[in-house]
Amino acid sequence: MHSLKLTVLLATLAANYGLAGAQCPAVWTDVAADLKTTFVGTDGLCTDDARAAIRLSFHDCYPGNCDGSVILANECTDRGENTQLIDICSTLGDKATQFSVGVADLIQFAAAFGIASCPGGPVVPVKVGRVDSSDPDPEGQMLGPNDNATTIVTSFAAKGFSITELVALMGAHSTAKDLNGNALDTTVGDMDSTFYTETADGSAPTSLNSDKFLSNSTQTSADWSSFGADASAWAAAFVPAMEKMSLLGNDEVSLTDCSSVITDAFA
Repeated sequence: MHSLKLTVLLATLAANYGLAGAQCPAVWTDVAADLKTTFVGTDGLCTDDARAAIRLSFHDCYPGNCDGSVILANECTDRGENTQLIDICSTLGDKATQFSVGVADLIQFAAAFGIASCPGGPVVPVKVGRVDSSDPDPEGQMLGPNDNATTIVTSFAAKGFSITELVALMGAHSTAKDLNGNALDTTVGDMDSTFYTETADGSAPTSLNSDKFLSNSTQTSADWSSFGADASAWAAAFVPAMEKMSLLGNDEVSLTDCSSVITDAFA
């Protein structure tokens, strides 16, 4: 009798506090198969769609919450900082309807899938179950390509990110291009730490001023150099920082882990 009561108690606690892991809905396997057709090129490298998806996750989360408002509140078309993202916003908005999944979830899933699509890209845990919102996030929150290191550090700190987390997140620029379509490092189809060394020594095809400021600021240069010298150290810092970003404004306990879908897609 006591054993039965204990079992019931544990089951109740698991249900109430998210201790019992829910099964990832099967639809996300279908989403993954669909994304792979456009995120991985015939050369095996990640595509412009993949890198746009990675960037979109930041643009949805950073102004306020990871809630899909970048698409649902028309922030993609109404705000200048999202000019390069209009196509991926349209693509993912259509796919959310096609697969009947949440827009906020699809943005974060696509970002994690985009990262995994790039050779060298780590698997970032991804969870689903966010509540979509068509209310726009506050304006004036996004950082610009000419912001100095102090401005960037202060902004990230206000969002709860340390300097090490900030510098690790900048590693996503390894696969990025500027507004003119110029790569920010010589291995733009891969996700690696080449970006850090090439930005610091000036050998990158092009660099954002904000990245150059971070590479040589006394506040951030130590982490910048460390990640440039050790790709494993970068990945170990990037993964939890990216996951933290993807959860802004959400209760992680209420979400369902779908990370295995991405792992299986690239097995």
